[in-house]
Amino acid sequence: MAGLTVRLLERLQSDPGGGPTEGWMLLGQTYMRMGRYRDAVSAMENVTERPDASSAILSQYAEALIAADDGIVTPAARAAIGRARDMDPSNPAATYYEAIALDQAGDGAEAHDLLIARLDAANGPAPWMEAFVAQANSIGETLGREPVSLAAFAPTAGGDTPGPTAGDVAAAADMSEDDRAAFIRSMVERLAERLRDDPDDLDGWMRLGNAYRVLGEAAKAREAYLTANRLAETLPPDDPRAQEIRQAMSELPG
Repeated sequence: MAGLTVRLLERLQSDPGGGPTEGWMLLGQTYMRMGRYRDAVSAMENVTERPDASSAILSQYAEALIAADDGIVTPAARAAIGRARDMDPSNPAATYYEAIALDQAGDGAEAHDLLIARLDAANGPAPWMEAFVAQANSIGETLGREPVSLAAFAPTAGGDTPGPTAGDVAAAADMSEDDRAAFIRSMVERLAERLRDDPDDLDGWMRLGNAYRVLGEAAKAREAYLTANRLAETLPPDDPRAQEIRQAMSELPG
């Protein structure tokens, strides 16, 4: 992956037109996966003032800024979040980081209300909703508010079984090793079930493959990575995920 980023950076820097926006964003996203947050900021800020800078680009840039400052929403990150929300008020990432900023500024009640309002406005289940519920419950706990569950906003997301509340997650810390393993396995099974309904989620299949590797289930991990590998055939040649999948598969036993 490091070699791919070097080649991509060189190509972007040598482009007389400044390099395509999607190229800089791909580089920034790759740096994020590598934990090189400052490099991600440097890559993404090349395109944040371009005419084609979208709400999604700005919210990803804000995420990189926040990661680079150890989770603190700096004025620069807050400005990027504001621009992203102005462009697209429905952008869930921008709303999420605005709630983080509000909470850090001491406006926990407003942050909680913002998260709940966005969940209420959701049109059916969406991947970002679990993070919103978790963050709302984290903030709500300090405010003395009742925890909420994913099933309250997306009943079909978890079938007839509501998702875990903040209390459930806290209780997991006190579980025995066997109970905790069962809890983790139930979350992996939920991911597998969701992927049966959304089979084109490349990142989801990669997460599932990694989860099975952690659980020591090599056959299931290989099956998940094979699905991810088929989906990766349509990726641009510079996308590092294809190499990640091949590397993971090569490390599986058997």
